[in-house]
Amino acid sequence: MSPLKPLGLTAFRRLALSYTLNELGWGFGTVALGIVVFDRTHSALATTALWIGTLLVPAFVGPAATARLDRLGVRRILPALYLLEAAIFAVLALVSGAPWLPLVLALATIDGIIALVGRALTRAAVAATLKPHGLLESGNTLLNVAFSAAFAIGPALGGLVSDRFGIASALWVSAGLFLTMAVALATSRSLPEAHAEAAAGWLTRLRGGLRHALDNRAVRRLLIGHAATLSFMAMISPIEVIWAREVLDGGAGAYGTVLSAWGAGTLITGLLLSSLWRRFPTLVRVPLAAAVMGCGYVVMTLATSLPVGVIGCFIGGVGNGFWYVSVVQAVQERIGDEFQARVMGLLESVTAGAFGVGFLMAGTLTSLTSVRVTFAATAVGVLVTTAWMATMLRAARRTEEEAAHRAAADALGEDELDEAQVTSRRRPVSTS
Repeated sequence: MSPLKPLGLTAFRRLALSYTLNELGWGFGTVALGIVVFDRTHSALATTALWIGTLLVPAFVGPAATARLDRLGVRRILPALYLLEAAIFAVLALVSGAPWLPLVLALATIDGIIALVGRALTRAAVAATLKPHGLLESGNTLLNVAFSAAFAIGPALGGLVSDRFGIASALWVSAGLFLTMAVALATSRSLPEAHAEAAAGWLTRLRGGLRHALDNRAVRRLLIGHAATLSFMAMISPIEVIWAREVLDGGAGAYGTVLSAWGAGTLITGLLLSSLWRRFPTLVRVPLAAAVMGCGYVVMTLATSLPVGVIGCFIGGVGNGFWYVSVVQAVQERIGDEFQARVMGLLESVTAGAFGVGFLMAGTLTSLTSVRVTFAATAVGVLVTTAWMATMLRAARRTEEEAAHRAAADALGEDELDEAQVTSRRRPVSTS
């Protein structure tokens, strides 16, 4: 099966476009807002508050917001959310010349919540679109490739535009991207309808979604393992530029070089190795991908030159290309269609929260020690939590296999009973 086959479905093309542009818009906006806040305050605390607003606050609010909105049709709610984001960035562009910090932080926090809900609803709509065609895994792989590419180039382009044309220009680009997404989805008639019961209140749906996810042993352990491992994975992101320029002595272009190496590993994974990767069960793929990333972090920790650092980034990118898509696939396989949006909202919240915790750990540890110590802590943390997660998921997989065997045995027993009943009805009745 061609890995590009999901693109033959109009609904998926529109959803994939919006998912990619969402990440690009986030990259432009985040860089621009970071510059605005730092130029205004020259305070690391204020910059940290921006990250808390865009990551940690949405992590707590996201599941409830998703439960409130998931009963609405995708064609109705997603364009509305993206129009609101476009308006937010337009306001930020207008006030960027003389920004009032509380307003900037408030709007950035609202945007972070909207972005999280939008990603969750998009993932649910992708599942509803592709599951009936047996293309969910291929579609998730394509989304991951597009997301990784946008994640790699979005901040770089945002920084370039901010530097060359000004902060307001980068914020206007973000507003334009979100407006494009709203139009693309609003004009598509093939998007799936909502699955949630319209009569149920949002709190009831929130509790139902959480219960549905946490009652499944494998999903519960996936979320726990994902949160723990990603918290360590995320520690490198806020200090990678310092590592590239100072530890590796790579010069002004080193940061872009290592980001490109990471992105190349991710893209190669999605485009060339996905068919090989699918031979493994999803509960095996998740810790395996994390282990590959951990090996990349070890190489990055030991690197003393840019070429070795690039190799480590490439290895980490290969693992990254498998990591999140495997987590999403493993979760989506184990939840019902009605709960897709709410559980995806929970997963997005866990992801955002893990990033926020990782950034805070990195900032604290680096300020107390050094960049290299933080990299070493990242590598050790990823490998230790990966081993722990592999143990948890192995037990969950064994439980699933035992349940499948019991179900097969029960089904076989029923078939044999039915056959015996048929045979008894066909047996001639003695008249003697």
